[in-house]
Amino acid sequence: MRERMKMREEPKDRAVIFLDIDGVLQPYSSQKRFDHDLHELLKTLAAEYDDELYLELDRFDLGCICFDWDIGAVERVRSICEDFRAEIVLSSDWRRGKSVEALKAYFRIHKLHYYVKDKTDNRRWGDKQPEDSRAGEVKEYLDAHPDIKRFVIIDDGYRDEFEKLFPEQFVHTNSRMNFDNELRTRQILSGQTPHPNEPKPPSFFDH
Repeated sequence: MRERMKMREEPKDRAVIFLDIDGVLQPYSSQKRFDHDLHELLKTLAAEYDDELYLELDRFDLGCICFDWDIGAVERVRSICEDFRAEIVLSSDWRRGKSVEALKAYFRIHKLHYYVKDKTDNRRWGDKQPEDSRAGEVKEYLDAHPDIKRFVIIDDGYRDEFEKLFPEQFVHTNSRMNFDNELRTRQILSGQTPHPNEPKPPSFFDH
């Protein structure tokens, strides 16, 4: 078992992870779900969790979660949530058109549903300002929840926008959450100094 990083503290206030999925938990190139009977998967999950909600959920999303999500990345998110008692607020496109109940059902498959608390609201995006992007959606959420003092944003895209609005709280991933991303996330939630500027690797989702 991977040794857990020694960067844990007793939380003094609410800690939130604004979490993307594609390029964080879902690697760009993983397509194993298409090797499986996804209609049968819905029935299997409904029976396993005794919950007919799974019969109504998107079979391709569930296929991604079961067969394509990177287990190492999932475990990194889990260990951070455990160590910092952090809540997850979904900022990913996966949240669109889905209730928090459905998102919890998704994350239940990897036993992360305990930490999923909410999702950011959808907005009509423009193309001029950082506020008119996913970063703006996070900002609106924080404005509406002033009790959130400690937070981190994990995303593979919208890097310019996030770094302009949240230069000390943004962790940029590339295809999946790795060791360095986890370390930086822990530093942010621990209140440590921000990382120095570094060259930007390309991302399929930068706009």
